[in-house]
This record gives sequence, C-alpha cells and structure tokens, in this order.
Amino acid sequence: MKALVYDKPGRKFSGIREVPYPTCGDDEVIIKVMSASICKGVEHDHDQEGVGTDLATYPVTPGHEFSGYIEEVGRNVTQFKKGDRVCADNTEYCGECYYCKKEESNYCPTFGSLGHNINGGFAEFVRVKKEKIFPIPDFLSFNAAALGEPVACCLHAVDRCEVKYGDTVVVMGAGPMGLILAQLLTHSNAADVILIASTQSKLDQAEKMGVRTILMDRNDYSGHAEKFNEIHPLGADIVVDATGSVDVIRHSMTLLKKGGRLVQYALVHSDEQLTLDPRLMFNNELTYTASFCQSHNFGRAVEALADGRVKGDLLVTHEYTLDHFYEALDENVNNRNSIKVVIHPNQE
Repeated sequence: MKALVYDKPGRKFSGIREVPYPTCGDDEVIIKVMSASICKGVEHDHDQEGVGTDLATYPVTPGHEFSGYIEEVGRNVTQFKKGDRVCADNTEYCGECYYCKKEESNYCPTFGSLGHNINGGFAEFVRVKKEKIFPIPDFLSFNAAALGEPVACCLHAVDRCEVKYGDTVVVMGAGPMGLILAQLLTHSNAADVILIASTQSKLDQAEKMGVRTILMDRNDYSGHAEKFNEIHPLGADIVVDATGSVDVIRHSMTLLKKGGRLVQYALVHSDEQLTLDPRLMFNNELTYTASFCQSHNFGRAVEALADGRVKGDLLVTHEYTLDHFYEALDENVNNRNSIKVVIHPNQE
C-alpha cells in the first residue's frame, strides 16, 4: 500500500512510499482511509529537519486526524464489520500507571499517539485498536469526521475553561482550533463569545458559523481592545489563546476581568519564553492555565460534529491526494486563508 513515511524529521528524509499492508490483530481493525486532515503545527514539525514532534519516534507515518471505511476486523471484533463508516481516537495509554488509574490518561508516561509514535492515517490503510473506533452517521462527511481529534482536544480545553453561566469568553486566533473552540464555547454556559483574529477571511467563516468576531491588527492591539471594551467594559471572564504567540498571550491578560482566567490552548512553537506581569496577576487575582491534548473525549466530539454544533465541512478549505501531500502542507503553512487541508489517500 501507499503511505507517507518520515525516517526522521525533515522533508528530505521522507517520501510517499510503497509499504506493507498492516497485519490485523485479533483486537484490531484496519481502516481504509478516505480523509486525513493535516494538523499544521504537527505536520510542519515532522517536516522540519532536526525538529520533529515532542511525542514522535521515527520512522513513522504521520496523520492523527482521519476517517474512512472498515476494511478488515480481527477475530475478537464484534461491534464492527467491513464497510462501516468510522473515525478513530488516535491516543493509546498503558492503563496501569498512577495517572491512568486516576482517569488522567493525558499524563500517562507511555502516552502513545497514531501519527506520532505509532503509524497514522496518511496512508491508504491504518491499523487501530477496536476500542478506539467510533461509528459515524451516513450524513456526516468523511472530511468532517476526520476532525474528531481536534474537536476532542478543544472539548478538553472547554472543560478546562470551567465556564460559568453568564460568562464572557474571548477566543484569540481563528485557525482551525480557534474556530472549533469558538463554536463549542457558543454552546456552553457563556453568555457571549467573541473571536478576535487578524485574518478577515477566517473571521468571515466564523460569522457563517454563528460566532461574533473582531478584527485584530497584529501591529496595534489597541484597536480590537477598544472595540471589545466598548461591548464589555469590565473585560472577559475567560480568554482562550489559540495563537501560540507570546505577545498575544501577554496582551490577553489585559482583557480579563478581575478574577479572570487565561487558558493557553495553542503550543508556543518559538523558543521565546513567556513572561507575565506578576503585579497585574496579583492585583486582579488572575489565573493562567493550559490545555494539552484530549483523552476520552472522542464520543462527545463525534456528537458535536454530527449535530452541527461544530460545522466541520466549513473548516475544510483545500483537498489533495496523498501523492500531493507536500503541496498540501505548503498550502496550509504558507496560505493565511487556508484552514483545514484534507488528504484523500485512496483517491488518485
């Protein structure tokens, strides 16, 4: 079968290759991948020589956001059959460590993830444990279903926000995660959710999703701050950062009410260290926390996509075949108007 393989970080150490079809274990299924979405930050890290992802072991086939048909089931698999439409939770845990026994699997020291340290979905077929498979309804597109993983991660972040009834919430950044977070938060206890970002085309898409927006000038934060303060003079109860910019994170603290909370969702990819104003945090009793990836949120994610709380198809801006993966990645990294770019491994 055909698959994308990175022998080690860096494009020159990778390629679209013929590799063996995976062997299906007794408690596993093989998925014929119809849609596999690019996670820009992760795939870009795989592609950078000497970088890679924090979880990765090489060689590996990337791709942790995917959906498709069941191609083969193991002898102990009774809930699924060939031809079923499914998506898959990419995470694997030991189930035996201190954190797993506390139902805090995110912190498992042997955390496994398809597309990082287990072969993932940028391939014609992928092997997945049976307990990680989730059926998808016929009306849900494979493109939308492939977004189950980012939606699940955003659900974990919403849980971390601890939104109280009537809260004002700001999401900074309108990449795919910011757009998903804003949609989920509009269906939370929040009274008002505002998305602030610097790309008008993405804000236009957010408006189609029912999210209120304010345009950011990256060179002058005072403009959007003034517009926001006109609406909410006391500030926001919660700000969620989906930019990964240390400047935006620092600025976001100034948008909070007294007693407010900043949740850092996006990973800071630069080597720059984040410094916060301790006097501001102390005087206003501000809280700074973070949200890593998801565990055991996949069922809720599929439900959110299926019932339209997250409009997955509106997030997909570009589609490519597996043979054009690098062109697709460059499109996602370099085109500010791209949101989610989807690969179709079984299309020519």
